[in-house]
Amino acid sequence: MDPIHNQEIIKVIRLFKRITFFYAVFILFTSSVKGQTYYFDYYSVKEGLAQSKVYSVIQENQGYLWIGTESGVSKFDGVTFINYTTEDGLAEGGVKTLFKDSNGSIWMGHKSGGISVFINGEISIHPISSIIKGDITSFIEDNEKQLWVTTYGDGLIRIDNPYELDASKLTYEQYKGKRLSDRVVTSTKAFGDTLFFVTDLGIKKFNKSENSFSNYLPKGLTSYFPTTMMHQDRKGDIWFGTFHGGLYRYILKENKFVIYDSRDGLANNWISTIIEDSNGNIWVGTWGGGVTKFSGDSYKTYNNINGLIDPKIYCINEDVEGNILIGTNEHGLAVFKGEKFITYSTADGLADQQIWSVIEDKYKNFWFGTNKGISVYNPTAKEPSKKFTYYNQEKNSVGNQIRFLKNDRDGNLWVGTNDNGLNMYDFSTGRFIYNMVVNRYINSLIVTALDIDRQNQLWVGTIDGLVYYDINNDKSTILTQINGLSGNEISSIYVDSKDKVWVGVVNKGLNFIQDTLIKQVDIEGLLTPECMVEDKDGNIWIGTNNKGIFVYNGNQVIRTITQNDGLLSNLITQLNIDIENNIYVGTSQGLNKIDNKGNIHTYTEKSGFTGIEAKKNATYRDNDGNLWFGTVKGVVKYQPKMEIDVPKEPLTHISKLRVNLKDRIMKSDQKFNYRENSIIFDYNSICLTNPDAVKYQIMLDPADHEWRPVTDQTMVNYSSLAPDKYTFKVKAMNSSGVWNTEPVTYTFTISPPFYKSWWFISAIIILGSIGIISYIKVREKNLIKEKRILEEKVAERTAEVVQKSIEIEKKNKDITDSIKYAKRIQTAVLPPEIPFENTFVLYRPKDIVSGDFYWLETVGNKEMIAAVDCTGHGVPGAFLAILGHSMLTKIVREYGILQPAEILDRLDVEIISALHQKDVTGERIVNDGMDLAIMCYNKDTQILEYAGAYNPLFHIRNGELEEIKADRFPIGMTNILENKKFTNHEIKIEKGDAFYIFSDGYADQFGGDDGRKLRKKNMKDLIVSYQNIPMKEQSKELENYIVNWMANYEQVDDIVVIGRGF
Repeated sequence: MDPIHNQEIIKVIRLFKRITFFYAVFILFTSSVKGQTYYFDYYSVKEGLAQSKVYSVIQENQGYLWIGTESGVSKFDGVTFINYTTEDGLAEGGVKTLFKDSNGSIWMGHKSGGISVFINGEISIHPISSIIKGDITSFIEDNEKQLWVTTYGDGLIRIDNPYELDASKLTYEQYKGKRLSDRVVTSTKAFGDTLFFVTDLGIKKFNKSENSFSNYLPKGLTSYFPTTMMHQDRKGDIWFGTFHGGLYRYILKENKFVIYDSRDGLANNWISTIIEDSNGNIWVGTWGGGVTKFSGDSYKTYNNINGLIDPKIYCINEDVEGNILIGTNEHGLAVFKGEKFITYSTADGLADQQIWSVIEDKYKNFWFGTNKGISVYNPTAKEPSKKFTYYNQEKNSVGNQIRFLKNDRDGNLWVGTNDNGLNMYDFSTGRFIYNMVVNRYINSLIVTALDIDRQNQLWVGTIDGLVYYDINNDKSTILTQINGLSGNEISSIYVDSKDKVWVGVVNKGLNFIQDTLIKQVDIEGLLTPECMVEDKDGNIWIGTNNKGIFVYNGNQVIRTITQNDGLLSNLITQLNIDIENNIYVGTSQGLNKIDNKGNIHTYTEKSGFTGIEAKKNATYRDNDGNLWFGTVKGVVKYQPKMEIDVPKEPLTHISKLRVNLKDRIMKSDQKFNYRENSIIFDYNSICLTNPDAVKYQIMLDPADHEWRPVTDQTMVNYSSLAPDKYTFKVKAMNSSGVWNTEPVTYTFTISPPFYKSWWFISAIIILGSIGIISYIKVREKNLIKEKRILEEKVAERTAEVVQKSIEIEKKNKDITDSIKYAKRIQTAVLPPEIPFENTFVLYRPKDIVSGDFYWLETVGNKEMIAAVDCTGHGVPGAFLAILGHSMLTKIVREYGILQPAEILDRLDVEIISALHQKDVTGERIVNDGMDLAIMCYNKDTQILEYAGAYNPLFHIRNGELEEIKADRFPIGMTNILENKKFTNHEIKIEKGDAFYIFSDGYADQFGGDDGRKLRKKNMKDLIVSYQNIPMKEQSKELENYIVNWMANYEQVDDIVVIGRGF
């Protein structure tokens, strides 16, 4: 074959390869393109992102993320997205690339050639856009602050004054065609401000002195597979990504290339992006295989097998907290928050999601207690089928509800269950042994707590006490409240470094056992200890079910930590400690870490603690220092060595201002008029590591006198603010427990209305003063004249007033004397002494004379007592009281009626007749009457009879009060019921019985702290509480109570209370 022809064929093949490669690259930039699980947080359309195809992501100086998508650009604060489109000033087309320059300005390169720039809070279209038709593929800034723009179709453009937005003043130079290429894929800046550009013709190096480009193809770099990416790391090594040719690394110190491809574990051979993080790790994004991270000489791949859902990667970046930001083809932005948390669930082989206990055995296998038995994980097993072994009640008779797993000193493993008591796993036989010696003490075979001391003695909590088991001698005993414990239902057990056994009791606090001594620990507010751990100083940390954490030094509580201090919840279910003396707190809402400096860190689902709700005491520190936490969604392994704690202050902002519900631009020392007095502030602090953990404190000076309580709210409304100068302050705490040292502030002034201005007030004061002085002078003259006339009239009237006063005093004395005489008559009618045993009468009239009265009578073997409340009080009531007393005596003595109901029937007739309550036609004339209760005791039959008109009888027997209801009609008052018939009640007396009758004055009295009525229910409680003291003492107690109850309130009604005991 003709060599020339062969050369042509070779050229065609090479051209075909080149076209194929760059077509694929073009597609990349333009197309609408088990054992453990790592946590990736995803943000897509569902969370508010404009579109799920993320081409580029950067973080600006204020902490906001800018995300380029097919729909434009989105600004993200960790919680909320703000999406910008052409309506907000953007150029046309999706945003393919983003760049933050040295001044912090954001540059946005669009599909179809547009460039948008965000400067000083505003988005503008850059005038250079007019000369570009191809996609913008990258930006780079040199040391002279010149901006270089690469395009796919219009070559390379250098802008000398990039901030000049006036097209006529813009200076730039364009490189394309033979000078470079029309198709520039990307750019990179190497050491010494050396610029490299990846094009469809290969890599081009810029020669600054000659303003020209040269080919760059170091020996060892492939020419067969086109280069897609280039990056120089901090050590000087250069990484080259290729199209289907894998990854090439030039090691500067050794002057050699190392090649990585998919056969070595690289995610994929098509490299789409390369970045270096703050720790020197190299992250390589691929198109179709996920991401590979290079750490020193090792590397790891993240793909859809271990947590990264979308394997097609457009871009990778790192935020200030060390999170890795990954732009994907179909799943939006993926945020990788490190490998500190690894989750194992049923998808990885666990028998059940609910993990109640964790332990590592002597063979370095991990045992997990679940509601479906035990799952044993062998991390070194190579075959997936041998990763997990399962034990349960059906196969191994160990129980299903596994709650506790503990290793003893002999290497055996003890299993506490909720359905099969205590068992031991014997590694030599591979069988579980049901322990009869201990289980005989375990009611319902429920183990509530478990630990082993340094003497190889087992301590088992039950609902009936604490079981002590000597493993070596196979002996056990049970300790209960009788032995000195504060209670029997054990909630938790912990053996400290001094072999002191700490025992929590449900609702009964804490105990400790040392040698043979059992002592109760008096800690105020401590009810149910749920979990405990000892720190390196010997302090015992006690987690409770609703009070947070108590730190006890053996003598006193030295610290309490609650939700107000930053804990996720006051319900503490787990406590553990790492080798650095950091305390880990499992709660119902996630995990907290209290570091050795006292800072509180927060881990929730957003930070990788996907189980969220931690199971009681299901935590363990393994031999490598890793901590395991059982949760409702599997077991979470925490690797402290993988924790990259960046103790940076939060990036906190006042993001939005609304005045009278309208958005306003914030300006320094802004002024509003007095009607603009409703102010709403939105604020945020950017924390992608765990946005749920961010807390805030705010203050409006001088409206707030101190910082408001810690909150997770990001908006506050101040309404009806008075005219004044104000400063709004906000500070935040991030997930690492770091607060802003200085708050973010915004100062504004609300001006007063003109009539409250100083000049207006001064003018009013001056004019008012003149007016007042003039008025006083005129008024003074008139007063002198009026005074003379008034003195003459006063002298005349005084004589008349003195005479009238004398007459009024005489009449008042006559009336008072008459009332006092009426009192003597009423007092004479009432029995001076109580003729019955074990009886008291509490009698307190409201006025001099009373409308309430008591009546005592003895007829043969019967003793009668009545408490009567007549209509009204004072003089009118007293008249009716005397009449009623007389009639009761007449009915009993003259008529011989002794049954209470019949007495009331007769009294009703007598009152109606005596008061002439009906005329000859039967119509009502007078509407007066009585409410009363009457009881009659037959000493021979030991029977007490009772009848009542509205007023009930209280009967107390064996400490229980029974209210015997009265008939619901009074004595007299004919309009109530025509044919009234009272009910007679009989009660056989037993020793210790007590009976009480009364008017409504006691229960209706107002008083107490809030001026309310005492009410009958409280009166009942009082009477019941006095049953252990004699009747006379009861009378004094009742009177003292009502006097104290009234305090400064006036007595509203007459009071009579009668008690009779047997």
